Amino acid sequence: MIDDNFLKEYEFILQKVERPSRYIGEEFGSYNKDFDSVEGKFLFVFPDKYEIGISNFGHKIIYDLINKQNDLLCDRMYAPDKDFLELLVKNNKTLYALETKKKPIDFDVIGFGLQYEMCYSTVLKILELSDIPVFSKDRKDFHPIIMAGGPSTSNPVPMSPFIDIFAIGDGEELNIEILRKTVQLKHLSRIEKIKELSKIEGVYSPVFPKKTNKRIAQLDFSNHPTNSPIPHFSSVHDRAVIELRRGCGRLCRFCQASHINLPIRERKKEDIVELTKQYVKNTGYDEYSLLSLSSNDHGQIEDILKELNCHFRNTGINVSLPSQRADKFSLELASLMQQEKKATVTIAPEAGSIRMRNIINKNLSEEQIINATISCIKNGWNKIKYYFVIGLPFETYDDLSEIPLLIEKVNSACRENGLKYPQITCSISVFVPKPHTPFQWARQNTISEIDEKIKYLRNLKDKIKNVRFNFHNPKMSQLEAFFSRGDENCSKFIYEMYKNGAYLESWDENLDFNMYSKVSKDLGIDIEKEASREFQKEEKLPWENISYGVDKSWLWGEYEKAKNAISTIPCEVRCNDCGVCRNLKTKKVLSK
Repeated sequence: MIDDNFLKEYEFILQKVERPSRYIGEEFGSYNKDFDSVEGKFLFVFPDKYEIGISNFGHKIIYDLINKQNDLLCDRMYAPDKDFLELLVKNNKTLYALETKKKPIDFDVIGFGLQYEMCYSTVLKILELSDIPVFSKDRKDFHPIIMAGGPSTSNPVPMSPFIDIFAIGDGEELNIEILRKTVQLKHLSRIEKIKELSKIEGVYSPVFPKKTNKRIAQLDFSNHPTNSPIPHFSSVHDRAVIELRRGCGRLCRFCQASHINLPIRERKKEDIVELTKQYVKNTGYDEYSLLSLSSNDHGQIEDILKELNCHFRNTGINVSLPSQRADKFSLELASLMQQEKKATVTIAPEAGSIRMRNIINKNLSEEQIINATISCIKNGWNKIKYYFVIGLPFETYDDLSEIPLLIEKVNSACRENGLKYPQITCSISVFVPKPHTPFQWARQNTISEIDEKIKYLRNLKDKIKNVRFNFHNPKMSQLEAFFSRGDENCSKFIYEMYKNGAYLESWDENLDFNMYSKVSKDLGIDIEKEASREFQKEEKLPWENISYGVDKSWLWGEYEKAKNAISTIPCEVRCNDCGVCRNLKTKKVLSK
């Protein structure tokens, strides 16, 4: 039941907002533990809207694992939409945790999930709305420890003035260890707490900087949720999610996720099947998603689907396989994905030409892409989505022209097989150089260069009637690149953005490029120059205190191979001696 005192204080605000269900908690599947009966209190904050955050799988893992500890509690908070935020400010009210309705300042640790660089200013606004100083140096002993985890902590420098500690790598055991340690250190001053916390493996503190290796968790049955809060309305990914594997041995050279999540760890077939059965039963979802950077790379994917199809036969429960690898997609796999509701199938060629795919180490032939598409169409999917990236290093206009040409070849194959043309959507993003990848040294194309490439592709696309091109905003991509590889100047920019009202900038309607231009000009920062800068081999990179185990020399070697369009064999096939297993004393785990 929702607390009467809470209703008295916030009911008049909730009555005025568009979706009050975002802010009341009480979802089916939530823990709702007693705040005063536990020793350690953790508040997980996702700096985006409720419907985005509640879908995030990392958030579900942390929430479940902490709450399974009898002496610990994890509550949740999401970024309020603008209507709710304005009413909070107008009425001088603070944010609150969804389940306990406690103020953030009452928790021991507040953990922000940094999934995306465009959430940085939102983090600062959430701290302000929680009555917590934005700068770490201004916080008092009674304030919670402010930590951050997630892929964007791969370069902690831009957010270092605002975050006390960064959790690097897998969070399954790490978050629990940080919370327990914080409780043990309650008698110490704030700075002494941070010093002691920084000694934990996988914790980086800007105040006590040191080389920090990422934390690695094994994918055990016990550390995967089989239940999670069911949102009050449709979320972005409204389905049961089961993680097949973590890490990706394909090592596409632009892909940060594949490099920072090594080594590959696959769950056992038996665990995946049982987790799926339990998750679907406990939540009542009519769809489950087998999650991985490359789902059909799992060594037993066909056997897993056969067993689950048998279990869920005639129930109306569908399967979703995100991130299809064209070279592992077959007629058998397509038939095993038979669904009552035929959703869109997603295939990621990433680049149109074989030369470009060799440069980025995609290891996909044109024939494999076309065959995978035809297999889908033959099995009833008439909507195909392709992912492409433009502005990649060493890209030419000849490479770009291969994107629409690939679609024409798919259409030609449809005619040869007597098939109706599918509806094709090409989602085309702009290359963003990311830390800890072979392309971390590469420049990003300028906005004018990207605009020319978009114009070029649109002209070629006009001849093809069954395809739609969706382009990512190049200005947003430029900001991402600036934040991703940013230094201390980036921190100043984030703070001034926040002071100028930047908030929820991952949503297009909240982007104000005129404001960004003014702020950068006032600070003397040339964002385009920083984003399109090429780093040199011997240059010290802002993120070098953080190690995900991959040797810097190996990454540079991959960059050199890219220049010559030489690909690298996936590490499932042969070890490439990238350094992860040697440096972090670990090994890959394959189910078969």
